[in-house]
Amino acid sequence: MAVVDNDQNFRLFVRDILEQGREFHCVGCYASGEAALIGIPQSGAQVVFMEVKMLGMSGIECTRRLKSLLPDLIIVMVTGLDDLRTIELARECGADRFLPKPFTIAQFLDALSFCVPGPKSQIAHQLRSGWGGRHRGLSARPLTARENRLMEHMDAGLLYKEIADRTGVSESAVHHMLSHIFKKLGVTNKTEAIRKWKNGGRGSP
Repeated sequence: MAVVDNDQNFRLFVRDILEQGREFHCVGCYASGEAALIGIPQSGAQVVFMEVKMLGMSGIECTRRLKSLLPDLIIVMVTGLDDLRTIELARECGADRFLPKPFTIAQFLDALSFCVPGPKSQIAHQLRSGWGGRHRGLSARPLTARENRLMEHMDAGLLYKEIADRTGVSESAVHHMLSHIFKKLGVTNKTEAIRKWKNGGRGSP
């Protein structure tokens, strides 16, 4: 499976889910449609999760081109734009499924089960049982004091660079910490993370 999305946190989120399961493994993560067009045909990927709205080439155009090269490739389009026109464009370009963001891990696993030939209910159960136990242990871990401070900065509306300056780490380190926080909270984006953190997700080790 391959992931195409400008958002590094989302790519890490999907890759980490796949690494915990047994049915799929990640053969490539791409930050742009241009990179995906070069890498995916050589990667052996059979399934692609594709963001619709990206800088440069859109996910719609990338999907259209990939489908012309690899007609059997299964492409699931993901986006925060869930309007009817976006869904129609996704269908017209050849996408096999549409998954609105934000989505839960259960919804992601259901989308994966759609991509696997065989009885859907049985496959969905296997995907969840193969990944869910370890995920429960991860999500149950409280945030560290440092992670809580980072969330305070996020809640205050600071940019990643500003958070990096405040905490004395690099921007890439901030992104890495956020990916761990997202996994612990069981969310996929900043807005969800802040909401869950403020509603009791901060904890203490």
